[in-house]
Amino acid sequence: MNKKIITATLLISDGPVDHSYFSELLDITNDELISILKEINSEINNIELGFEIKYDNTKSDIKTISEISTYLKDIKPASILKGLSTPALETLAIIAYEQPITKLKISEIRGVESESSIKTLEARGLIENGGQLDVPGNPILYKTTDLFLEKTDLESIEGLPSIGEYFDSPEEE
Repeated sequence: MNKKIITATLLISDGPVDHSYFSELLDITNDELISILKEINSEINNIELGFEIKYDNTKSDIKTISEISTYLKDIKPASILKGLSTPALETLAIIAYEQPITKLKISEIRGVESESSIKTLEARGLIENGGQLDVPGNPILYKTTDLFLEKTDLESIEGLPSIGEYFDSPEEE
């Protein structure tokens, strides 16, 4: 029964499910949960379905297997990044590359106030409070979320392309 509950929960969730949820719901340890997740993945693999459960020690999610993602590109739901304004995208890029970063530093880099863009990105779940800087006023440090990584198909923030990867160097012009 636990496998059914875990699988159904992951199928209907909007994103990763924290393991503490399953521990409380099913009265199981994290090690028992991971063992069940491995068993579910083995069964999924045996019947060759187009998805698998991705998990670490704290959360789990159902993901499409990479081999078939190109076949699904035309039917993917609209990206959470779609419809973001240019200022919001600029702000998101700054946070992604400079995190953790304060609102003041973001505004200094952009040259304009960024409060509205930060609120939009927080509302969409793409950035979050990453702590506070230990200086007078204790400003919030912003960082990207797991949802940002998921929606940009990154395993970790280290997977971001280098800044110069998409631009010619000034010497080449």
